[in-house]
Amino acid sequence: MEKTKKRVRRSPEEAKALILDSAAQRLKEAGPEGLQLAEIAALAGIAHSTVLHHFGSAEGLKAALAKKMVEKLLSDILAVLAEHENAIPDDHAILFRVFQVLSDDGNARLLAWNMLKGIEPEEGREMMEGLFADLIRGITDVLVRGSGVEVPLSPEVADKQARYIILLAALTAVGDGVAGPYISGLLGLKGDAATSEFRDWFADRLLS
Repeated sequence: MEKTKKRVRRSPEEAKALILDSAAQRLKEAGPEGLQLAEIAALAGIAHSTVLHHFGSAEGLKAALAKKMVEKLLSDILAVLAEHENAIPDDHAILFRVFQVLSDDGNARLLAWNMLKGIEPEEGREMMEGLFADLIRGITDVLVRGSGVEVPLSPEVADKQARYIILLAALTAVGDGVAGPYISGLLGLKGDAATSEFRDWFADRLLS
């Protein structure tokens, strides 16, 4: 007699985390178009109704995934800043983390999709602004304490420079994630080596 598969009991938090992890996997493999609730439910090994219960719709799931992506990005960048207390990392760790999370993991297309649809996470704009404020403070502090110039940057100048650094890096990373391979191909820049060289070139100019 065939045994019935034992049902796994999960807390709401565990179930949501499992669904988001499965959605992130599908996003990386197929882009936002691959975020179909039935496919994500099958990948997670749960019922389609469970996904709907926690996120309401495919749009709700995409918004939650975008929120998770931004939180992870900022958390990782702040961790890098904490490891380099006296100067901007020589190894371009901050910039490369931005590109890794946005471009390489497929999140740029999801972020662009959410912006075009006008979708923001449930907590809204205030939560996102708070996360970016933490990042601005972290980079400003690095610029003030480790700018490497004879006359240190004032907090006001460093604050504006930090905002521009974040804006330029984020816009470039999003653009790279959405259209980078296509445009690079048109320019004859193909392969992982060309991608790495571009990021080094960009980091030298951004963080100098």
